[in-house]
Amino acid sequence: MIHFKLQSDAYSINVPLLTFGTASFERHDNDSEYFSFLDKYLELGGSCIDSARCYCSWLEDGESSSEGAIGRWISSRGNRDKIILSTKGGHPNHDTMDVSRLSRDELEYDLNQSLKALQTDYIDIYFLHRDDEAIPVEEIMPILNDFVKSGKVHFIGASNWTTERIEKANKFAKENGMEPFRVSQIYYSLAHSTKEDLGDPTTESMDSKSYSWYKKNNFPVMAFSPQAKGFFSKVAEGKSITDLLESQFVSTANLAKLSRVIELSKETGTTPATVVLGYLNSQPFPVSSVFSVTKLWQLEEDMTAGDTIFDEKQLAFLENNF
Repeated sequence: MIHFKLQSDAYSINVPLLTFGTASFERHDNDSEYFSFLDKYLELGGSCIDSARCYCSWLEDGESSSEGAIGRWISSRGNRDKIILSTKGGHPNHDTMDVSRLSRDELEYDLNQSLKALQTDYIDIYFLHRDDEAIPVEEIMPILNDFVKSGKVHFIGASNWTTERIEKANKFAKENGMEPFRVSQIYYSLAHSTKEDLGDPTTESMDSKSYSWYKKNNFPVMAFSPQAKGFFSKVAEGKSITDLLESQFVSTANLAKLSRVIELSKETGTTPATVVLGYLNSQPFPVSSVFSVTKLWQLEEDMTAGDTIFDEKQLAFLENNF
């Protein structure tokens, strides 16, 4: 498994190119299955597990189901020192997405609830799940800096923040001796999609402008929905596009990429899933794909991409840049 380093004056971690996402850990009574996923992920060389305070609060009795399952697994296995925990706070309530929750009281509440559910006294990477550009970064960064100073958080990240806001926040942090954002989490996949396509205007997607910024600054990205919710793999298997939730990714450009994924998959003897993850592995800045599964065989297949790197010609081929 290939890694990249996050480092500050106080902490250093090696983040794998494949991070296991747990937004699908929706039940409180399904530990045996969830534990088997987490065990297999570690067995195959993984080390970073991603969750969020709001997972899966949109479901009846879903509150804390994702973080809670991870916490019970850590307690059962006694392996906190072997894993990197990534989670997120500050997400708006789902019925009032236009009302942000980025006050000190709200963020402290979310962080402490996450620590309790995860059964740990620190989070390796703590993301603000959403932004509110009406709130000055001068109000937000001191809160996060206090989290780091307390030892409850080691690194801070921005989830669904624009590059302009990240840059402004980090400029303020560095000028005032505070901890800056070290990593960003946005939608990023070979399948192009906008926030409108994703159906959530509060999300951020990789586009040409932000790509240039990440490349220029060599700024790490943790990419959510890196496989476009299985769009490439499922259509490659012959499933009807119109029957898939992933039809939101259907476009002339993405269908052209699909045909090239299939061709490169055959040429390299790998699966379409491996090709799509390998594409992100091969970017000129660090990328960790936050993938999720519902079956153990899917996890085993995805983990074969941990060392997959494509050359410039193969990347250009996938991107239709010929």
